[in-house]
Amino acid sequence: MTSDFAFGREAVIDRKSLKQYTDRRSDARGLLFLARHLLVLIATGALVVLSIGTWWLLPAMILHGMVMALLFAPVHECSHATPFRTRWLNEGAFWLVCLIYMVPPNMFRHSHLAHHRYTQIRGSDPDMVLPRNSTVWDYLYYVSAIPFWIRGVNWMVSLPFGKIAEKHRHFIPDSTIEKTKREGRLILAVYGAIALGAVLAQSWMPLWLWVLPRFLGEPFMRWLRIAEHAECEESADLTKNTRTTRAPGWLHALFWNMSYHSEHHLCPAVPFHVLPEFHGVVADKLYPVASGYFAVHGEVLGNLRGHRGATWTEPQTEAS
Repeated sequence: MTSDFAFGREAVIDRKSLKQYTDRRSDARGLLFLARHLLVLIATGALVVLSIGTWWLLPAMILHGMVMALLFAPVHECSHATPFRTRWLNEGAFWLVCLIYMVPPNMFRHSHLAHHRYTQIRGSDPDMVLPRNSTVWDYLYYVSAIPFWIRGVNWMVSLPFGKIAEKHRHFIPDSTIEKTKREGRLILAVYGAIALGAVLAQSWMPLWLWVLPRFLGEPFMRWLRIAEHAECEESADLTKNTRTTRAPGWLHALFWNMSYHSEHHLCPAVPFHVLPEFHGVVADKLYPVASGYFAVHGEVLGNLRGHRGATWTEPQTEAS
């Protein structure tokens, strides 16, 4: 039988064994990771302020922007409601990091749910990394973050008016459209207030500390995200369509263990802080673990240059 829905978890771990990993949400661990991330962001922001008027401003903004781009991790985790046991903490953190990262919470949550439901299924997965028959130019275009910003700006200017593109209709429930519209209006109001405050105060600080670094840092996140699915099998099989990549400790800390991506897709209900432990149990049954991000990109670019690999073969959708 064929299926477009992600499958394969049962072949790796049974429900009873899985429960010991899923029932471990922790307010303390969530707050620890969030506080650490925000403190690093404050530190890199201080470097930006100290660099204003010098040649160090651009590298300081790039570094600050990379740390800010890594806020995708708590955005992502909060969309799953796994970082905190207390619901209001999860939703409060979700709103905070979404505002900084510049994505609408409800739209992101439903888009990401569709990504998990239809992982690596073309036409259904809203987060396919590369198009069919990809080239090196497609890779560079993705890493540039231009597609990310096109989608993001479209969301920001259309959602307040309840306009949702047809290609997004399959994952946005009709019952949440009004909520999505209200959220879009609130986000625009917050951004408008920040802009107005900057104008009245005659301050460029929001530009130096947020807007420019946000744009400068996002390619780093797109570069990391290439490793999660690019050149993995285009099928619904969770043991083959997602890649875990070995990473240094600082990246695990600021990426909230999202380098353990195969494990996360296998069971999104496993909290981020449990993923290293979960990895030790299931990794040998998943897509081969990559030795590092540079190794993954070398493999991906080699396939693209040679016109071979996942985007040049027919997708596999058969489920047993």
